[in-house]
Amino acid sequence: MATTKNKCPKCDGDMVRGFILDYANGAIVVPNWYEGVPKKSFWIGTSEPITEGIPVVAFRCSSCGFMEFYSHKKHKAK
Repeated sequence: MATTKNKCPKCDGDMVRGFILDYANGAIVVPNWYEGVPKKSFWIGTSEPITEGIPVVAFRCSSCGFMEFYSHKKHKAK
């Protein structure tokens, strides 16, 4: 369930929590943040272990559509 996070810095509308989906190797996943520079992999593009990433959460203004992104371990899927 989406929750409200403060007011929009652009128009003062309500910021609503959500998430962005990505497609990787035929699976639908939530993007993760990784520190540093990506390591190239010949077969899969990058070689970062999925378990080391920190999920990205998005907040979107219900009035103007402005979005903010945050990454924290507390946002892992439940």
